[in-house]
Amino acid sequence: MLVETAGPALAQEADGEAYAPVAVQNRLHTHTNEFAVFLGVLPMDAFRKGITLSGSYTLHISDLFAWEVVHGFNSFHVDTALSEDLAAFDLAPTPFEVLNLMVTSNLLFKPVYWKGAWLNDSLIYGELLLMVGGGYGWFTRSSKPLVNLGLGMRLFLSRAFSIRLEIRHHMFFDDSVFSSPDLHHELWTGLGVSLSL
Repeated sequence: MLVETAGPALAQEADGEAYAPVAVQNRLHTHTNEFAVFLGVLPMDAFRKGITLSGSYTLHISDLFAWEVVHGFNSFHVDTALSEDLAAFDLAPTPFEVLNLMVTSNLLFKPVYWKGAWLNDSLIYGELLLMVGGGYGWFTRSSKPLVNLGLGMRLFLSRAFSIRLEIRHHMFFDDSVFSSPDLHHELWTGLGVSLSL
């Protein structure tokens, strides 16, 4: 008895070797100009948290690269329960500097664009963002240059609108960075809505 099974269909190249075709679809969502607003938090200070409101303009150079020309932050300070507990004992924390304003410019790398099924009923699209850049921050008593690294994810709602979730690590340098480096670290997490044109 002879039994045959069907194997995968393979195309033939000109030299006779078989290969499996790969299907990669073009991006459905492409744009050049993007405007975004974010609501975020600066969670690292034990005594005061920062609630941030920020906006950005991004120029998309290609499907893989974009330049976030400007991202401006304004931070509103909220005292924590620890600060209130110290006040009950008539104590005050050492007056550390708190970040008020920050402006950055970043290079964005978009290595992953994905498509998924939502409840087997509709398609959703998104992309992964990696970012690196620099800028300047204004604190309660000083101002400092910074470098930052970040990771983000975008979920497209339509061709024009999307939601972005991002985490960025900002490292601020004192004036004496070359003699005795003293870095101030701020972690920012933000959720934003963007309009792409």
